[in-house]
Amino acid sequence: MSQEELAHRAHVNRNYVGMLEREEFAASIDMLEKLATALGVDPIEFLRDES
Repeated sequence: MSQEELAHRAHVNRNYVGMLEREEFAASIDMLEKLATALGVDPIEFLRDES
């Protein structure tokens, strides 16, 4: 999924999604919820340690 599509689905600015990806900003809890909803996952998935 492109940044543009994710931003559209999450109702946020595409540039903001890019800044999150580049770690220029940290996402708020509210933003994590919007992104999780757009991706169809539980927000806790962003916090799981995969290592």
